[in-house]
Amino acid sequence: MSTARHLATMEQLCARPFPDQVPVRSTPEGSAGPGFHLALLESSDAPAGERPALLEEFAALREALAVVLEHRWGPAQHISLWSAFVRAEEARMAGTEEVVEEPWRSLSASVSDILLWRRGSRWIALGTAEREGEQPVRLLALVTAVDPP
Repeated sequence: MSTARHLATMEQLCARPFPDQVPVRSTPEGSAGPGFHLALLESSDAPAGERPALLEEFAALREALAVVLEHRWGPAQHISLWSAFVRAEEARMAGTEEVVEEPWRSLSASVSDILLWRRGSRWIALGTAEREGEQPVRLLALVTAVDPP
């Protein structure tokens, strides 16, 4: 795990223009769509018995990155995505209009909370994807022009 590499990735995402195309373009390193870039910073496929220790390790990595980012961009907001997840799921099950915009709808499906900064016209979020019990634990960075839910 390289903090310097992750910080460089986040800076690149902040400088990169957003794609105009729909649908979302996905790669193993992340995805991009109108108004956002989502990057996979770190991932691990630990066995189920090692998952609690891995979650702690990823939380520590997120906090270490946040310390550096707070020196650059100021204090982060700690935001829960739980209500966005619930609203999106309720809308999906009811077959109603989407109430949570992308990229927040997809992010809330796997990330329960984020650290969030505002930099110019962009939001920068850092979160650990751990909701899906069978999926790898992932550290994600989001840069978007879409306001948080």
